[in-house]
Amino acid sequence: MLKSFQDEKDTASNSAGFFFFIFINLIFSSTAQAKRVLSLKEAVSIAISQNPEVSAAIKEKESLSFKKNIVRAEFFPKLYLSYNYQRQDLGKNIPTVDTHQFGPSLTWNVFSGFSTWYAYQEALRLIEVSDALVKAKIQDIALRVVSAYLDYLKTKSLYEASLNDVEDAKVLLKLAQKRYEVGLSPLADVLDAEAKLKESEANSINYKYTAEIAKMNLLILLNLSVSEAKDTELLDFPEELLTDPDFESLLSLAKKKRPELLAKEKEILAQENRIKSVKGEYFPSIDLFTSLYRVDKSFYPDRDSTFTFGIKINLPLFTGFSTPAKVSAERATLEKKNFEKRALELNIEQDVFSAYQNYLTKKEYYSASLAWLKKMEEDYRIVKKRYENGLASIVDLTTILARLSQARSQVATSRYDWYRSYFVLKRTAGFIPGLE
Repeated sequence: MLKSFQDEKDTASNSAGFFFFIFINLIFSSTAQAKRVLSLKEAVSIAISQNPEVSAAIKEKESLSFKKNIVRAEFFPKLYLSYNYQRQDLGKNIPTVDTHQFGPSLTWNVFSGFSTWYAYQEALRLIEVSDALVKAKIQDIALRVVSAYLDYLKTKSLYEASLNDVEDAKVLLKLAQKRYEVGLSPLADVLDAEAKLKESEANSINYKYTAEIAKMNLLILLNLSVSEAKDTELLDFPEELLTDPDFESLLSLAKKKRPELLAKEKEILAQENRIKSVKGEYFPSIDLFTSLYRVDKSFYPDRDSTFTFGIKINLPLFTGFSTPAKVSAERATLEKKNFEKRALELNIEQDVFSAYQNYLTKKEYYSASLAWLKKMEEDYRIVKKRYENGLASIVDLTTILARLSQARSQVATSRYDWYRSYFVLKRTAGFIPGLE
């Protein structure tokens, strides 16, 4: 009986342990599922797929595709179903004549001086312009997402640095209180240490909520709900992914990949086709036409019909000098676009050079900040030891703590400023920041 009771007790214990294990797993699994973890690359991808500005640019491209189809329709014949009614009064007491015509008619422009062909080529080039502008919009959105992402990481890093400042201030306060209790320091040291702690805690609180605002700004760019901020975690960007670029290679790539320059080149090609299309007005236009009408004076009692087929040739002899004026206007537009292209090439060279120099500056500044932080940590260790031994004042220690805090903040700021300068440099070379 005792054995049976013991077995039942063990079974109940095992069952309770099993259900407790299941309960813990459910809690942790639901928490894991609720938490969303994003990397920089994933954030950029989400923004590109969901940002309304990119969608609007894509819709603009679709609009140009439909305009291309409108131009292409000019290559095909046009078929109509027509009805005509005519009433004739011949005078001299002659009875009036009512004529009804009903039937299909077809017209086909078989030659337009190549105007339609070049207009179609122009439409194709304009679609390519739209493609390049969509890519430029994607690159701009990606850079904005990268900047917002790094702003959050920078603010988060500043918050973590401020927590270290708080811990150092607590150590300072304990040290000052200990020295005050044994009569080695005045009360002013304790008050200064308390003030330093309050200041560090205030800075920490400020960075904490600033980081949440930065995360919210990023989620808005991703077209996500602000309520998802608490359930979204952003991964840090590993420094190992940064590679030092070569200026000459970047400049060469920029002249090939920058979508703004590609768009301008396609605009020039479209304008050249536009000029050729206008020149087509100098050539004759040839149209074929045919129609089949049912004709009856009293509306179809005898089913008479007429069939017409013909060719019409229009040779422009004088159009009031409108065609030469159109050609001159389009040529002036072409020259303007060529000047714009050259100006854009110079701006791209300047952008790449400035971005490259800024990248080198930010990188060196980050290295200098790390060296300064290392020195401040060593100085703090020395001054703290001297204060413990009564060889330094509280002012010396709070001063070195302030410099240490500044060095920590500078490292956090310079690090992510360096990261951002890298992605700005990639954008100036025609890459999609965060993806390439």
